[in-house]
Amino acid sequence: MSTYAGAENDDKLYPPPAQAWFACFVLFLGSTLAFMDRGIIGLFVTPIKRDLHLTDTQISLLLGFAFAAFNALFGLPVARWIDGGRRRTIAALGVAVWSVAAASCGLAANFWQLFLARVGLGAGEASVTPAGVSLLADYFPPRRRGLAMGLFYAGLVVGGASAGIFGGFLWHSLGDRKIALPLVGPLHSWQVILILVGSLGLIVAPLTRMIPEPPRLEGGRRAATGGVPLAAVARYYKTHARTLFGHNVGFCLQNFSGQAAVAWVPTLLVRTEGWSIPRVGLTIGLMTLILGPLGTATAGTLADALARRGRTDGKLLVSIAAAGMCVLACAMIALDPAPGLIVAELGSLTFFAAFSLPLAPGALQEIMPNAMRGQATAVYVFFTNFIGGGFAATTVALLTDFVFHDEAKLHLSFGIVGGVVCTLAALTLSWTRRPFRITASAHQTMQNDPEVSRNIVTAP
Repeated sequence: MSTYAGAENDDKLYPPPAQAWFACFVLFLGSTLAFMDRGIIGLFVTPIKRDLHLTDTQISLLLGFAFAAFNALFGLPVARWIDGGRRRTIAALGVAVWSVAAASCGLAANFWQLFLARVGLGAGEASVTPAGVSLLADYFPPRRRGLAMGLFYAGLVVGGASAGIFGGFLWHSLGDRKIALPLVGPLHSWQVILILVGSLGLIVAPLTRMIPEPPRLEGGRRAATGGVPLAAVARYYKTHARTLFGHNVGFCLQNFSGQAAVAWVPTLLVRTEGWSIPRVGLTIGLMTLILGPLGTATAGTLADALARRGRTDGKLLVSIAAAGMCVLACAMIALDPAPGLIVAELGSLTFFAAFSLPLAPGALQEIMPNAMRGQATAVYVFFTNFIGGGFAATTVALLTDFVFHDEAKLHLSFGIVGGVVCTLAALTLSWTRRPFRITASAHQTMQNDPEVSRNIVTAP
């Protein structure tokens, strides 16, 4: 029997579809700009290294740790604020903070100034995922969340694509030179580009504040408002430890390869294929713009189809299959194919790596009470950003520098790292399927029993 049987009767409890899709679009814009701001620096590794006199290790810390560690650190308290506060306001504030920080990256004149600006960017973006996931769960009924989450998470790949296309276009237009700006003075062209891209968020912040705040729902009825005690959250995690551990670790490993790709693929094509920055930006941008959203939408559609057939572990099944395809793509990249083949393999990796973006938080919605969704998303983001974002770029760099001792072997380092972590991801998620089904069933029972739900989220 389908988990969502009779759900059509509860649709009237959710906001009107037009309102829900407008909110989804605004959240998509925020997600797009967030990933555009965080990823565009990867396109300019070569000129940044030259102009700021940085090493590969320092670059890897800027690409990964400076942003990811502090994004993860701020994510946990921000998520508790989201679970008890007005989510649209928190999200709008986050957009404004990270936009200022992103623009400040363009004013950096040395490693530490750029490091601190990346820290501010990570802290500001801590609100985007937990706020978006929590809001969409109350805008859309369960049987329609897959597509909405797919579109929201398409912002990640559209943002990455826009960073490549827009950044490459501006680099081609401005040239590799210094440009005099009023009140600021002469700046390198990559600095001007970072300022321009970062400033775009100041347009989206007011739009985010304008979306309606939906009522919090749990099992077809209004959920209690206010913060849930930390003891209740800890008890829920202890009760479902294997499910939540397997989910967080499995999807974290699957995202590890994506984090490594964002950091190093542009440089890989410059070093091993001899491409120019505009060509790299256009190629990766178009590939990501087309295949990334197609991947997230496909993942959401497949998961929804399995859910309608009663497969409560459908999101995990789709993710396991996608991880297997990523292993194949990474193996081919490591073999150093001809230029045409490496583009095809990068396209395959882009498509299948995008699957986990909507499926991971979507799976959390199936097993977490409403009052804990923001915090659960933040815990998952902590795993993904601190481990994947913090160490993926550096892991690849360490292999290149200290194992192969050759910058031209970057493709081999990247392929090995991606293949290993995606294999581990598939194994971990397979191990998690049975406990996930048990937890999903318990969550469904909780939703159908108001007293059980109240006890879970209010007990000290």
